[in-house]
Amino acid sequence: MTRPLSERHRRIAQGLMAVATETPNPYIAHHLAGHIAEAGAWQELADAPQVLDHLEPRAVAAEALRLGYGRTRLPGPVTATLVARDLLASVAPKDRETVRALTMARFVGAVPADGTRRADATWTVRWTRLRRDLLPAVLTDRASPVEALRAFSLPDGRQLLAVGTHDGRVRLWDSESVLDADMSPVGELAYDRPVHTLETVARPGGEILLAVGVDRTVHLWDPVARSTVGSSVLDTGAACEGHALLAPAWKAVRLPDGRSLIAVCDTHNVRLWDPFTGEPVGPELVGPESLTVAQAISEGSQSLDGVLAPVTLPDGRALLVAGGTSRVLDSIDGSTDFMYGRLWAWDITTGELVWKLHTGYSGTLTALTTVPLRDGRQALATAGGGGVVRLFDPEGPTQVGEWLHGNGADVAGASTVRLRHDRTALVTVGGDRTVRAWDPLTGTPVGAPMSAHNSGVRALTSLHIADGRAFVAGGGEDGTVQLWDPESVGHIDDPLAGPVHQLVSMPVRPGAIRQSRPLLASVNADNTLHLWEASSGLPMAQPLEVSAGRPVTVPIPDGRTLLALGDGKCPIRLWDPESHRGVRTKRSRNPLRRLHLIDYPTAVATVPWRDGRTAVVVRNGPSLSLWDPASGRDLGSLRISMGLNPLDAGTISLPGGRTMLFTSSQEGIKLWDPTTGARIAEWNRKLDNRTTIIPVTWPDAHPLLAVTEEEVTHLVDPFSEDAPGGGRVRATLAVGFQPPTSHPDHPLLPGRHRLALAGCLTREGRPVVATGGHDGVLRLWEPETGELVHALPVGAPINALLATDNLLVIGSRDGLIALES
Repeated sequence: MTRPLSERHRRIAQGLMAVATETPNPYIAHHLAGHIAEAGAWQELADAPQVLDHLEPRAVAAEALRLGYGRTRLPGPVTATLVARDLLASVAPKDRETVRALTMARFVGAVPADGTRRADATWTVRWTRLRRDLLPAVLTDRASPVEALRAFSLPDGRQLLAVGTHDGRVRLWDSESVLDADMSPVGELAYDRPVHTLETVARPGGEILLAVGVDRTVHLWDPVARSTVGSSVLDTGAACEGHALLAPAWKAVRLPDGRSLIAVCDTHNVRLWDPFTGEPVGPELVGPESLTVAQAISEGSQSLDGVLAPVTLPDGRALLVAGGTSRVLDSIDGSTDFMYGRLWAWDITTGELVWKLHTGYSGTLTALTTVPLRDGRQALATAGGGGVVRLFDPEGPTQVGEWLHGNGADVAGASTVRLRHDRTALVTVGGDRTVRAWDPLTGTPVGAPMSAHNSGVRALTSLHIADGRAFVAGGGEDGTVQLWDPESVGHIDDPLAGPVHQLVSMPVRPGAIRQSRPLLASVNADNTLHLWEASSGLPMAQPLEVSAGRPVTVPIPDGRTLLALGDGKCPIRLWDPESHRGVRTKRSRNPLRRLHLIDYPTAVATVPWRDGRTAVVVRNGPSLSLWDPASGRDLGSLRISMGLNPLDAGTISLPGGRTMLFTSSQEGIKLWDPTTGARIAEWNRKLDNRTTIIPVTWPDAHPLLAVTEEEVTHLVDPFSEDAPGGGRVRATLAVGFQPPTSHPDHPLLPGRHRLALAGCLTREGRPVVATGGHDGVLRLWEPETGELVHALPVGAPINALLATDNLLVIGSRDGLIALES
């Protein structure tokens, strides 16, 4: 019966696609995807981008999630629609192919050929160097930051997914409908305070969901009756003898007799509570002893960190394990200390402390959970500083298995996820907002990294549905819940891709090795400098490590172009990209530098000097001076003071080849002649210490300074004298350095973000200013009126922009993007 139905839907889908126009009727826009899904005709849709552009993206994503994700390999354009459905819905059809291309580059590993570009598209993707991740499926709306997740089973075998949020709500989703993007939650609970913990407790007749709020109120909900059982306030402060709770750790514990209790941890003890009565049960589990000041100085102090895990030994005993910290002072005055991760384990029934263990971590323990071993025993998985996960046998206690390496940052959380075929994976959340799955028995990764691009992950659980699909569910700070299939085929990551913080264009002399092809240099988050061919994105040299700060291009008399590197923590270095070696180093002779009381000089910019030479503008604290990169000597005794409370400095090029210096302080902006040190102009305005100043230039036109403040960016003509205090604001752009505050469903509205800015762009024959920020939206502005001309979401926070020839290169959190207009 399935085959004829599939063929019928295929014929319907083919007929509807044949009549689809650039303005399809509402039925085609919303329901064509359903016929395509039933027929399995995803490739036919992917091969017709002119149709896909005009379908409702959320409808396409809903059908792909319902009948495709986790079952079959979807074509790249359909996969991109599934991931970026909200971004696609927010842009015009002519921009949807560009958004899909960027999404495909990140999750599929391919960029569509140039021939597929729409004729009316504003941008085409020239090339990308992006970090690749495993495909996520976004499930819930962005109501409030997700604090807790829990999947639990009903008596009939179905699973529910409970989502606890900061606004005090718990939403319940049926696992059979959770992949239907249009399906509403099957239940919702509302409380007065944020819900930070979700657990399940057993009682006759099935499991009950337990939700804990920040006010220590425990709410119980019966998923069968769909009603609240009751609530209890645990008087943990009094029972713990006045010890203040941490952001308290709560864990459901099942006793050998079948009862379920709640374990609540403070800095020195753990208590067990009956969730139905709100009364303490059994003995107090006593942890680190309180020490006197003298003992703490000589022996160190110990405390619990707030991570708990129940574990069952082969002999049937139930243990409760808590993570803690030993803090040892290195000097009498306490100026330096060292922290070491420890474990405490108690017998739940007797309250006896069974063992203590030094885990070997430096710092606090950030995650603690249990994983099954091959022989049926349980092991403790611990995470601390350094991004390494270690497994311990709780019966020993001794370390077992392999250390799990490869997390990009410190592990912030861990959870056990049951996969298909009775396999179990240990899933970790890193401080780099990346989720990774591991085989705890071999120490090898399962699948590719799973990145939560919009926000960090606060909660993890596993989710299974009746057709056998198993997913990792992660709740984010942006209020979404994402699903990943950890066993799907992952893509090999680009080893050269990573977060880009700085971009600079680098001209190459005629006849050089690279044949005058324009280059660009980027500085990544790990302070590594990369050199790329601007037209193709191909790497042109080995990465240069330890290259923090903003690079400055330095032309020298022999025709070469060097890069000046240094962020004040090390001397200025001149690096030759042709020979891939250092040429010269500018060190500080100031004795205060040798005593580590002041920073090294930093390179700010370059200015033309006498005899055709180029001088490097060097900043030493609040003053600027000039340095000859060819001879390595200072040029004269020129000193320009940046004034009190200095902020930034740079250069601005005028028509005719003249270059001016600008400096900024909290008192305003000043312009200087770099050869004489004379002050040329000023703009008196009170500036914040977070204000940024970026020059914006066009060929044969007066340059402007983009002054970014809290909510807006002013385009200032610094040479205009028709305003009080000098300078005239030509236009004001509705972007600033604050995080975006617009609703996520409207990402193209002018939001507020930390600004990256580029000028010298043309659109439809007129100049425009390009901006980008942490909301991941590229915006084009009319510089005379401040009008928003165009907006394009790129899917990741934008840190840097660079206009070169006909390309706009974007440095983002995920790597490099080159767009062609």
